[in-house]
Amino acid sequence: MIKRVRDYIWRFCSIGSRYEFHSTRDWRSIRDFIGFHSIRKRLNLRSKLLLLFLALTLLPLSLQGVMGYAHFSRTLDHKTEQFTIDMVRQINTNLNWMLKDFERLSLLPLYDQMVLGILREYDGTMGSGTWAKSDDYLKMKLYTSAQAYDRPEIRGIHLISNSGILFSNLDSLAVKPVWDGSQEPWFAELRGTEGMWRLLPPHVPGYYVDEQEGEYITVTRELRDPGTLQRLGYILIDIRPEAFGQLLSNLNFEQKASLMIVDSQQRLIFERVSTEGLSAYAPLLSHGKLWDYEENQKVELEGQPYLHVRSLSGYSGLSVISLTPITVIQKESGEMLTFTIGLALLCMAAVVTLAVLVSYRVTRPLIRLKHHMIRVEQGDFSQRVTQYSDDELGQISRGFNRMMEEIHRLFHEVYLLEIQEREAELSALQSQINPHFIYNTLESINMMAVRQRHAEVSAMVTALGKLLRYTVGKADRMVTLREELAFVDSYVRIQQVRYNGELDIIYDIEEEVNDYLIPKLMLQPLVENAICHGIEGQQAGSKASGTIWVSAVLFEQELIISVRDNGKGMDQEELDRLNASVSGQNVDCLQSNNPILHRQAGDSLGLHNIAQRLRLIYGKDSGLSVDGSPGQGLAVTLSIHLHPRGE
Repeated sequence: MIKRVRDYIWRFCSIGSRYEFHSTRDWRSIRDFIGFHSIRKRLNLRSKLLLLFLALTLLPLSLQGVMGYAHFSRTLDHKTEQFTIDMVRQINTNLNWMLKDFERLSLLPLYDQMVLGILREYDGTMGSGTWAKSDDYLKMKLYTSAQAYDRPEIRGIHLISNSGILFSNLDSLAVKPVWDGSQEPWFAELRGTEGMWRLLPPHVPGYYVDEQEGEYITVTRELRDPGTLQRLGYILIDIRPEAFGQLLSNLNFEQKASLMIVDSQQRLIFERVSTEGLSAYAPLLSHGKLWDYEENQKVELEGQPYLHVRSLSGYSGLSVISLTPITVIQKESGEMLTFTIGLALLCMAAVVTLAVLVSYRVTRPLIRLKHHMIRVEQGDFSQRVTQYSDDELGQISRGFNRMMEEIHRLFHEVYLLEIQEREAELSALQSQINPHFIYNTLESINMMAVRQRHAEVSAMVTALGKLLRYTVGKADRMVTLREELAFVDSYVRIQQVRYNGELDIIYDIEEEVNDYLIPKLMLQPLVENAICHGIEGQQAGSKASGTIWVSAVLFEQELIISVRDNGKGMDQEELDRLNASVSGQNVDCLQSNNPILHRQAGDSLGLHNIAQRLRLIYGKDSGLSVDGSPGQGLAVTLSIHLHPRGE
């Protein structure tokens, strides 16, 4: 940093010598020089940069910050120390609340006659018990499970009779049914407690079946008969060590500080080490200084200064001890001191920073103009620059707006011509009749006549007449969904005769959408595709058989129409190419010979033509998509924005 600032000073001096700023010149010459250039160049971009740069070199607030450093440093150190002290006290308070809750939990068996009665039945010397009645075991399991419900910090609640019979909320395979506590060194602390609760430091209980069971902190109490004061057994509440760590989860405690909880016998209950992973308990205990320090004072441990804060709980006898490095406490003060000492360097760095900000401010209009041009490249010709000044950037912005207006005018003219051309194409498409379909229909009529099935022939001729009247007789480009479905139904009736009744169609149409307007000849091509390319091709060399489902629902101003079949389907690669082609994203696929996408001349409309009609009539938000899988058929879904007739 120092070398960089020295280079900046050297450059500045070089610029001054270039303009003959020698020591013999006074400040008036410099002021006149700057004023001359400011007046001469005040209307161009370079002049604005120079004036703003010189203005930002005045940093009066920097001097004010230096003057207030001493007071700020003392106040900040004091506040940080006080914050650490208050934080340790709050941790101790939270610890007391948690332990009081566990103490209350250990007292509950004394108010339950069922629990006391069961413990009386299994009296004797520790370890002499053999087994418990299944009914008693079930009752005690329900009781302990209720107390441990929704308490993830509790590993287990165990009630132990004088004879060693163990009742627990845990599964019978997880704990021993009979346990001899006299063999455990930590269990000896319960003798002579006269029914008072005790907090045992982390230990490995012997009543767990799994030998790999971890260490737990236990809240325990002798259970004495309220009437005779005779000992009936013990309650052991095993607490996970993580429960003590959760006391810090909602507190903004310094991560580099060490925190420990010790009992009155200087045994470690819980320790949260610093981010460096160093434990403070072992060094304090080894030097015999765990209780030597005052509650709040600065100490030196292994050559490093620390703030020692200790809070003793009169309720539990536990002490919360915090060791925070002094460097952490004085970190803010040290940063401020560095700032004060290097004021000159910081001022030069601020000048560089401000110069960058000035450059951003000046070039922001250019960036905005670039974003407008990118959107124009994407096809949005409505972009305009709304804010511009009287300098060179303003002239460019006005020229950009004039260019966009001219492009928009030309684009509008071309777009109208294309619309008219597409309208002519649609009219031509609607007037086409599928010769192959008429041929198949006449052949079917001939077959009916040969077989002398006059009723069926009449039905087919009637359906064919409806098709011809709908296709040729009406010139309307928009029809109701009800009319389009009637046309589809007539078409399917003829195909059902052709396929000997092995073709079914199922309609699932919401009543409210029947009167909505849709483009004419929109659904019949989809049903024809389902029959010819789905169901008919399902088994090569055999007649097609299958089902077609047609559904229509209205969802938030959008009409969703689906035509689904149970034909041969397509694999995912073919579906991806087909959807890309329908959406107009893949030009190569548009030029392919996909029979579903583009039918040969004289056949009915293909998927691409239907998608084009939807986008042309309803805009780019409407469209067509295809989904399916091999052997499971295809589903073609139309998404169109429309309104009921008369709206």
